[in-house]
Amino acid sequence: MKLLLTGYPGFIAAEIKTWFETNGWEVDTLSLAPFPDNTRKTGIHIICDLAQNVPVLQDTSYDLVIHAAGKAHIVPKTEEEIRSFFDVNVNGTKHLMTALQSHPPKSLVFISSVNVYGKDEGAMIKEDSPLDGKTPFAESKIQAEKIIMESPFSQNVMRGIVRLPLVAGKNAPGNLGSMIHAIKRGLYFNVSGGHAVRSVVLNSDIPPFLHALAKHGGIYNLTDGRGISYRELSGKVRENIKCPARPGLPYWIAWCIAAMCEIVSRVFHRPMPLDFNKLNKLVSDLTFDNAKAARDIHFTPHPVINHIKDIL
Repeated sequence: MKLLLTGYPGFIAAEIKTWFETNGWEVDTLSLAPFPDNTRKTGIHIICDLAQNVPVLQDTSYDLVIHAAGKAHIVPKTEEEIRSFFDVNVNGTKHLMTALQSHPPKSLVFISSVNVYGKDEGAMIKEDSPLDGKTPFAESKIQAEKIIMESPFSQNVMRGIVRLPLVAGKNAPGNLGSMIHAIKRGLYFNVSGGHAVRSVVLNSDIPPFLHALAKHGGIYNLTDGRGISYRELSGKVRENIKCPARPGLPYWIAWCIAAMCEIVSRVFHRPMPLDFNKLNKLVSDLTFDNAKAARDIHFTPHPVINHIKDIL
C-alpha cells in the first residue's frame, strides 16, 4: 500500500508516517522542509512549497493521500501573516488537488481543526454545528475542507476530514505544549481552581483513526472521549516530574495580569504569556463530541489523563 503524506516532518505528520510504515505501508512525503537525517525512508521525499507551487508527483496512483500540511499555532499580527494562512491552507490545498488530477488516489484524508466551529466555550459540540470560525486559521481551514470535499476527479475518491482539538504528545506544539513547558519551569498557575475542561486527543491515536477513515469517509471530530481539566493536567504533569504544586490565582488577579500584558504587548509589539484570549481559555469549558466516530468507525481512543508520562 502506498501513501502520500504532506507536512512531514511536522508533529502530527511524523506520527502518521511512523505508524503507517510500521504497518507495512510505503510512504512518500511532501513538504517545504528537507527530509531529516538518520530517519527511516520507505518512499521518496518531494520538496515543494505548496503555498506557491503545484508539486510534481510520481506517475502513480496512491492508495491514500493524507494532507497534513498547514499553518497554525500563531496569532497573526500583520496583513502578511494573515495572508499566509490562506496561502498555505487554502492555496496549498488547491495546488495539491491539481497535482492529483492525473492520477486520483483511492482515498483522500484532510487534517482539519475544531477551530472551524468558532467556539470559545461550549460542551460536546457535534460535527453538524455551524462553521462559524472567524480567525484566519479557522476561515482558511473551512475553505480547505470545502476544496477537499468538492474538488472533482475523473474517478471516485473516498474523502474524509478529521477535526482535531488539542493534540497531546511528546514535544507537542501549540497551547498544550506551552502549558506543559510552563509547568516544568514552575511558571504555570491554575486560574479559578483550574476546573475548566478541554477536549484533547493523543497524537498516537490519530494515525489508526485516519487509516479507518480512509475506508469509510466522512467528517469527524476526534477526541479522547473524556476531556481533561487544567487542574488534572497540571497535577499529573507535576506528579510525573516531581515538581511542587503552585498556588492558584483568583480570577480577578489573573484578569489584572492579563490587562497589563495586553498593554505591554501593544506597546512593544511582542507576545506575552497571558492575555484576555488565553485567560478566557483557562476558565471556559470547550469540549467536542466524538460519538459519531465511535459509532460509525468503532474507534476507541485512549484517555490522555492515563498517558501523561508518555508525552513528557
